[in-house]
Amino acid sequence: MSDVHERLRRLLFLVPYISKHPGISVEELARALSLTPDQLLKELDLLTMVGRPPFQPDDYIDIYVENDRVYVDLDQRFSAPPRLTAAEATALTAAAELLKPAAGGALQSALAKLEKVLPADVRSRFRDMERKIDANVQGSDEFAPLAKAIFSRREVTFAYFSQGRGAVEQRRARPLELFSHRGQWYLHAYCLSRKDQRLFRLDRIRDLALTSTPFELGNAARPTVPNPAGAAGEVKVRFSPVAAPYVRERFGQTVRTMPDGGAEVNVAGDSERWLVQWILSFGGEAEVLGPDWAREAVARAATTAAPKAC
Repeated sequence: MSDVHERLRRLLFLVPYISKHPGISVEELARALSLTPDQLLKELDLLTMVGRPPFQPDDYIDIYVENDRVYVDLDQRFSAPPRLTAAEATALTAAAELLKPAAGGALQSALAKLEKVLPADVRSRFRDMERKIDANVQGSDEFAPLAKAIFSRREVTFAYFSQGRGAVEQRRARPLELFSHRGQWYLHAYCLSRKDQRLFRLDRIRDLALTSTPFELGNAARPTVPNPAGAAGEVKVRFSPVAAPYVRERFGQTVRTMPDGGAEVNVAGDSERWLVQWILSFGGEAEVLGPDWAREAVARAATTAAPKAC
């Protein structure tokens, strides 16, 4: 073990050991670490310099020697785990949702406990954010033949709605891959009808049929997911001063600060569904400035979600 790693191991050992044995003598502690008393005191001096700007080191840990005995005072914030924010709790829930916990399982129980320990003032916000989670990694059962076709390398036929042409077209293809991108499922295939590799949205496929014609798997790179925003592929979004800190943390130097303390940033517009859910998750603290298709999509979703007047 290198000297650096050995020293780090000692430093990580010191604080919990002294906390467990308050008033331990310098000599006894030095023996536990196979150090001389002078070497130990140097390590203790180094620990007093551990901190995180703009705080002073002793805002977190105060280690001192008194009458040749060593003591440590920990910040009271270390005496209990910190409370989660609504966003942090939602992130944990989203990660757990991907694992699809079985009802009654340990993870399902942990998720139930998670909500209970949230502070009352953030619990309602957490529930609202949780409802917007889209962690569906399962394709529809009706597309099981596609998975079979990919595995057995057999051609398929189907009717496909082409948004660009506004019509349903018959296709014959060699299916290569199924994948989910921001909540939308796609089929990556070599289209025999167009003599090229294409991406097909599963929700636009109808009358899928598995043929008996086999095919060889060649070198096929996945095409870029279609972008409704066009070549630029960007949507301009403005955030209120309340949401601005989150935006700056996530997008860094690409964020433009507004005079009122808000922020503007350009985000990818390659999934209308993802974009709408993401914008609405800010609860009115985010506004789409352009292009028009994005503004209209968010407006439609917001109108649909708004409660109806009696």
